[in-house]
Amino acid sequence: MSKSKYQTVEVLFDQALSFKQSGNQFFKCKEFNKAKKKYHCALLQTRAISSRDTVGRSMSFFNDSVNDGLKYTASVDFKNEVESLEADCNKNLAMIFIMEENWSKGLEYSQKALEINDSDEKSLYRYLTCATHLGLIDEANSVMNKLLTLNPNSNLYRQAHRNLQTKTKRQTQKQKELYKNMFQG
Repeated sequence: MSKSKYQTVEVLFDQALSFKQSGNQFFKCKEFNKAKKKYHCALLQTRAISSRDTVGRSMSFFNDSVNDGLKYTASVDFKNEVESLEADCNKNLAMIFIMEENWSKGLEYSQKALEINDSDEKSLYRYLTCATHLGLIDEANSVMNKLLTLNPNSNLYRQAHRNLQTKTKRQTQKQKELYKNMFQG
């Protein structure tokens, strides 16, 4: 196979970045379906970077593994750029799904961003928002504690914490009533 049939990882990265930037423009214009498509295209490009080399052989780009007799290792800086781009696209998709009130998808994409950087405040806050709306109070409390540890002076996080405490109390009260009714009847 000739090299001309395959794109270099640099070209793939440039394409991914271009898709992300287009997604950002569509997001600003509130064209969320178009933005989602562009972010998904960017994610496909980042996956292509991690799954093949410049001549198309299977490889694990970031795991320093040997495939087909080749050893290919990305520079740490390039790896970080790809991961940052991937995290940004996942965060942006999470935000769109939150705006559409699709809490399960928002949670899914927030989680994907957190798999890349588990201390990213935007990803944590978006995860918290979705978990709270889905009634995943234990998970929401865990994320809330992490956010307050990362940024204890944030008024936004303090307000979210108060709201979550109220929701936790309501859920606990409902559980008590449910158990009380179960044993009375």
